[in-house]
Amino acid sequence: MPPLASSMAVARFRPPSPCDVTPDKKPCFDMTNVRVERANQCHSNMIRLFLYTHCWPREPSVVGLWMSSDSPYLDILTDKYSNSGDRFLAFEQLDRTRESRLIGVCVANKLFPWMVAELEEWANFTYCKPDRTRMYFIAHCIKNADLIRKYNLEYIYDVEVLCTDASVAARGVGTRLLDVTLAHADDLGYPLAQVIAVSHYAAKICEKCGMKREWSMDYDDYVDRTGHQVFFPRRPHLSVAVYSKFFDPTKPKPLPCKPPYL
Repeated sequence: MPPLASSMAVARFRPPSPCDVTPDKKPCFDMTNVRVERANQCHSNMIRLFLYTHCWPREPSVVGLWMSSDSPYLDILTDKYSNSGDRFLAFEQLDRTRESRLIGVCVANKLFPWMVAELEEWANFTYCKPDRTRMYFIAHCIKNADLIRKYNLEYIYDVEVLCTDASVAARGVGTRLLDVTLAHADDLGYPLAQVIAVSHYAAKICEKCGMKREWSMDYDDYVDRTGHQVFFPRRPHLSVAVYSKFFDPTKPKPLPCKPPYL
């Protein structure tokens, strides 16, 4: 049998593998190989690269404003999220090389009432229109949801970044990241966590984690101070929503695991 015919016969009669890649099937992904850990200063450059590669190009509010990757405001946000706040990273361990690959980032910070006015004040003195519009947009979402007044709180725990690698989209990585972040907030006694879901996928993750939709708005309905439409969204990212998770302070906390007796 000719070599080509022999190889075709082997390919024909080889039993199918679950890792075979077909046009309608994604490559193998095993959630048991994913671990979530707290970030430290050593991860800042890794987070920065991830945000510029996977977060900003896919975020609807950034794309709708045509903010370039060298925008000064994006650089400020990237430095903030890379070096401060509670940062949780999802790593996938590759079986073949035993290396770890960053596939998800979640960043959360405390949000106080005065921060909204400060954000609008910064926007008033910002000359770049996309940067100014995004500041007004985030302040608009926080003010209309008004969770601090609604729940009579001094502050809330704001999950500002929730992003995964596009190659593992819809595989449960974002849900795992948000679950770990909410559990962290509950353990530390934070009263309420908030997520501004700017994308359809982020909204689905919040619903899977049991968060409550407090407020929503279609992107088409948001206009600037001159009355002009700002966002021209692409499907399925047609609206923005604010989700919340209230942590009951009267609910008893689980006891920590005791070390085994020797």
